[in-house]
This record gives sequence, C-alpha cells and structure tokens, in this order.
Amino acid sequence: MREEMPYVQSKNRNFLAVIIFVVLFVLVCLPMTQVAMIEPAMLPKEELDNSTTTNSSHELNTEPTEILTITTPIINATLSNLSSTEIEDPEEIMFSYNSSDCPYEDWNQIRTSTITNLKKHHQLMQEMSINNAYLYHALPSVLAAFLHTDQIIVTLTSENQYNTTVFCRYYDCRRNEIMDGFESVVFPQSTVFCARRPGAKYISISKTHDEVPEFSVPIIPRIEKPPHYFTVCMATLYGQEPKFLQIVDFIEYHKLQGATFFHVYVRNITEYDRILLEDYARTGDIEIIKMHDHFWRSDYMWHNGQVNDCHHRNKYFSKWTAIIDLDERIEIRSENFKTVTSYLDSIHNSSISNLHFRVKWVLKHNNTPATYKNEKQLTREMLFNKYQNTSRLGLLWDQPKCIIRPEKVAAMTIHIPAAMYRGERFTVVPEVIGFIRHYRNVEEKIFRGALARMMVHAPFKISPIDKWINSKLTKSIIRRARHVYDTAQVSCEQKQKMISFEGIPKPCPKKKELNVKKYNELNV
Repeated sequence: MREEMPYVQSKNRNFLAVIIFVVLFVLVCLPMTQVAMIEPAMLPKEELDNSTTTNSSHELNTEPTEILTITTPIINATLSNLSSTEIEDPEEIMFSYNSSDCPYEDWNQIRTSTITNLKKHHQLMQEMSINNAYLYHALPSVLAAFLHTDQIIVTLTSENQYNTTVFCRYYDCRRNEIMDGFESVVFPQSTVFCARRPGAKYISISKTHDEVPEFSVPIIPRIEKPPHYFTVCMATLYGQEPKFLQIVDFIEYHKLQGATFFHVYVRNITEYDRILLEDYARTGDIEIIKMHDHFWRSDYMWHNGQVNDCHHRNKYFSKWTAIIDLDERIEIRSENFKTVTSYLDSIHNSSISNLHFRVKWVLKHNNTPATYKNEKQLTREMLFNKYQNTSRLGLLWDQPKCIIRPEKVAAMTIHIPAAMYRGERFTVVPEVIGFIRHYRNVEEKIFRGALARMMVHAPFKISPIDKWINSKLTKSIIRRARHVYDTAQVSCEQKQKMISFEGIPKPCPKKKELNVKKYNELNV
C-alpha cells in the first residue's frame, strides 16, 4: 500500500493538469459562440481520446463533479452576453419595438385641419363678455387634455387668456415634438380646442408657434361609449376646516343616489384628509385633480377653472354630471323617484340638457371633527344628524346648482351653463321632486354677507333626511372611516418584536415614563 501511493498521487496530478489544459483551451482558442454550446459530455472526439489515454475510465467517472464545477460558470457568463437572435428565442409581437419607436394605435392615426362648432364659437365670443384682467397669469398653464373623434379639448388653469390666439403643440409617445402645430384661440374661458395629429400622445399650449412651451400633459382618450351614467364633481377643496367627515359623507351619500364616479379637485387639505381621498382613489371611486400652477391666486379663485375642467373632463365619460360643492347634497323628495338616477331614468326628452336645482340652506354652527375616534363620535358628528334646521326654498337664481349633459353644453359658469350647443339651457326641477341641501357655516370665513343672504330665506324648520338613506348612509360612512382610520393596534412588546427582525432597537417606555406622559396630557 505505501508503495502504490506515489503512483496514485501522480495520476491525480496528471488528471488535474488535463482539466486545466482543457479549460485554458476553451477560454483562449474557441469562439464565444462555440463556448456557449460546450458541455463536458460533448467535447471533440480527439480531446476526448486524449483524456482517456491520460486517465483511466475509472478516474473520469470518479471525478465528474469537479469538471461540472469548473465549466458551468463559463457557460452562464457566456449566455448572458448573447442576443435573443443568437439563442433563437423570438420576441413577442407586443414587445417588438425599440427605444425610439412608438406603438402603433389604430385610433391615433387621424389628422384634422379644423375644429367642430367653430362658427358657433365665433358667435358666442361676440355675445359673451368675460373680464378677468385682475388675474396675473402670463402663460396658458395647461391642466388636462381630452381626445375626441374630431378634436382635442385642452383645459387651462389660467382664466385671463380669453379670446387670445394660441398654438397647440403636439408630442409623440417619447415626448418628441410633432412639427405640425395648430393655431387656435382660448374659448370658452380656460379652454383651447385643437385639431388632431397622428401619433400625438402629449400636448401643450404656447402663445407663439416657436417659443418653448410649458410642460406637456398626456392626451386622455374619450372616443368610446361613456363608461358612466351619473358622475359628480366636487368643487375645489381648500381652507382650514377639517374635511374627512364631510368628504366621506359627500361621496357615500351620492353613491346611494346612483353616482358611480367622482372627480375631486384639491387646492390644499390636511394629510389626514388626503389619506381618505387616496383610499377612494385606490378603490377606483374617484380621481383626484390637483389645482396648482406657476402663478399666485387666492384659494377661492380656483372655482371657475375647476367647473370648466369638470365640464370637459366628463364629456363622453358620463351621460349626466353634477357640479356641486363639498357642503351640498342633491336630495330627491318625490314619491315616484327614490334616487337621483331613478329620476334621470325618467327623462326621455333629449332636449333636456341641464337640470336646474334650487337650494335649501341648513344652518351649520361648528366645524366637523379633525380625526376619527370611534363610531359613537362619528355618528354624533354626521352632518345630517347634527344639522337639520332648514330654510325655505331659494328663488330661481339664488345660487342654484345643476346636473348637465356635458356634451351638449358649450360653456359653464359656477351655477348654470353660459351657452349651449343644443338643447335647453336649463330645466327647473320642481321642489316636490328635489332640491339642493346646502350645509352653510354661519361663520363668514371668506364671503361677506353670506349669512344675511341665507337668513333671507327664513323661517327655518327642522327637516331631517329620509330614514332609508339615513340608515344606509350611517353604515356606509362608518365602514369607510373605520377601514381608513381605525388602525388595528398592537402592544409595545409586539411592535418591538416586529422591528427586532431589522435589528433596530426600540425599547418600550418604562412605566414611570408612561405615568409622567399621562400626567402631562391631563394637565395640558
């Protein structure tokens, strides 16, 4: 046995030498494409013969893992450098384009040279007088853009560019400009109608055809059958009063009335309120539109631009759209119609394009709570439970609100359409069918004289909402509020156990520290 060991060691050294030789030969002599295909069992015949003459078959069979361990990394490194054609793996058709291409879309291959209703627009420009010279916008400030079969409608946040000549600037899917601009004019207020261009995915508006425009916005298609029957726009949110309870009340109430989507316009809200809005956006109930641009204005001055955008955003998105404020509810009181949509379903006269709702004011004496505490607190603070002292019905033009057919309206104001393409400008809804319940804060925060105008409609009387909607609305509000704000809590020890997995020490406070904190809270 001792005499044979040098011979065995010699054989092992020869074996390792052969392996090293083969590896060096593969790395240096063969092309990369050939290296990718080599496996230990597929060596050229002459190399396999040389290996067998140097080592016995027994030795090759007893060391296979050593060969595989050496060659596998070489094969993997080589495969990572190959193109898809070299490894014969054809690309899926939907991904057969490169970084400079834009996907082909049948619906987006149309070029138009004019806009519809141009003659009507010129006529209305002569008839309508708008003076917003007190605003300081120096640029159009694009908010959104909507593509229709015959044109693109661009909404602006500026309100002082009325009847100004502007240029539509088009961009493809890579935001490369399509050098085929279109001259237009701002009409109605905060709106530009543009022709269509093949492949246009983004658009901006400039005051000259060659200046650097503001940032472009995506063009949102509105070329299919409207996906909604009844939608609601919530006027721009701003101010210091907490709003989470009013927001959930507003949305859940009008969902019970048949609304299936909401456009919520935001100037500024608390982070606490935003959490609720973002949860509604997550579940597909709302779209949040931020009202902001490069130029200063007071928060309440965003209302006209919001109404204009709501009008155009809902063209061919919904058959009917309500444009109302956070503190307003459309109330149906008819024995024949239980909800707003049941009333809308009864309208078969196609000339009816704007339903004109008069207002009843409800005295609101306090702000709504800033945070959710529990179900009892929430139920107590619900507007329809806490505030029921209601005025007489307002006159025809006392701050009415409306439900419109967006595609039939040419221009909007805050309360009614300013002009129509077709159909009746307004159809008054009788009090026995419905009205707007307006929860009006008695504290005059912005508009002087608002309280006096409301009190003109005295006497007030207690007028609760219908029992069926009170019951369902209470449950809906609690369900959503608890889902968003009633976070399941765990003990300090459980929290510490969770974060310990990340190696972050966070010791629980000692009992003495907790007692001091509780004492301080009680004495604040």
